[in-house]
Amino acid sequence: MEPVRFVVVGLGGYGLVHIEAVRWLSRNGLGRLAGVVALDFDRNARPAMVADLEKEGVTLYRSVEEFFQRGVPTADVLTVPIGIHQHVPVSCAALEAGLHVYCEKPVAATVQEVDRLIAAEAASHRKVAIGFQHVYGSSMQRLKQLLHAGRIGHVREISLMCGWPRSVKYFQRNEWAGRLKVGPDWILDSPANNAHAHYVMNALFLASTELHHAASPATLRAELWRAHRIESADTVQCRMTTDGGVDVSILVTHANGFANGPIMHVTGDRGRIYWLTDEGRATVIDGSGRPETFDNRTHPLWRYDGFKNLAEAIRTGGPVGCPPVMARAQTLAVNLMHESCRDIVTVPEQYITELEDWEMYPPDTRGVFRRIIGMDEAMHVAFHERAFLSELGLDWTAGMVSRRVAGAGYVKYPAG
Repeated sequence: MEPVRFVVVGLGGYGLVHIEAVRWLSRNGLGRLAGVVALDFDRNARPAMVADLEKEGVTLYRSVEEFFQRGVPTADVLTVPIGIHQHVPVSCAALEAGLHVYCEKPVAATVQEVDRLIAAEAASHRKVAIGFQHVYGSSMQRLKQLLHAGRIGHVREISLMCGWPRSVKYFQRNEWAGRLKVGPDWILDSPANNAHAHYVMNALFLASTELHHAASPATLRAELWRAHRIESADTVQCRMTTDGGVDVSILVTHANGFANGPIMHVTGDRGRIYWLTDEGRATVIDGSGRPETFDNRTHPLWRYDGFKNLAEAIRTGGPVGCPPVMARAQTLAVNLMHESCRDIVTVPEQYITELEDWEMYPPDTRGVFRRIIGMDEAMHVAFHERAFLSELGLDWTAGMVSRRVAGAGYVKYPAG
């Protein structure tokens, strides 16, 4: 069987990860890099890479429009690692052209955009995979099987915490970072809808014991904060009850002091699961009290498993691990967060420190960080107590107003 032919949109940013993922597929006989949409800016920034791609016989297109005009017959899949507001329009255009799609997370900023993609996927009879990389990986799949088998009984609670410091420069890297909207397009950028969207999706995926399903929020209350000088939030907290009755607590931030998580605890009526970081381990304690521990990754390139899943699904006709209908749960949760907390609270300057430090992303660079004083300690208290930050007596939380909102029947952001 011939390798699946991929065209990647982008010679910069996360497009570089997609290129390497397809090269990995090629080494395993599953895929081939047929083309790359490379803007002039990125070509000029990476001349050596352009030369390597040309030597490999990869066709370079100067725009997405040029690819659709002349490149569609050379491809089976278009990968879409571009701005949040561009995911659905480009993905729908690819489906209409007869291509399969690998679209980066999140699917979109709003549920109505996700629903548009779901409808386009159904009409095209093509496959769409959303890049929530953990859903395809061994750790989440193994935990899902354990929950489906009832190892810890009925799931009652899931708690998630993750703090990844990001610098001022991180929010200046493109036109949409830190934004609620760009022109007429919603973005709703935040830790919950970008860097930590993976972990929000993990929690919703495990909150449903159905193997190929993610739970959706039935009710949700959120608190949104910002320490950086941005439109949107850099600190997000919510508590929700899913459509299956699971209580889910989430706290994610870019305004803390050091890498803090991701940590996820799953509590059932007959046991618990402790999931500790991408590169760490998961521990399952069932009714017998005997812990089972395993690594959260089985190979160094586990983040490429979603590409492998899509290639195999195309070749065999099998299902995709994370289609848009599943990923919609994360978008719905984000929309409800912003419905619940209409006014993001700006943390007063006297509770913020500003200093230069090493970046987590991109690594080996330095940047200026704005950090909420005492945030790391407060995160752990809020996580273990399942309490909102505003309930901890912290002076900087004054002025927070939020409300509980419903997810059932929610089809358009904003609702009002």
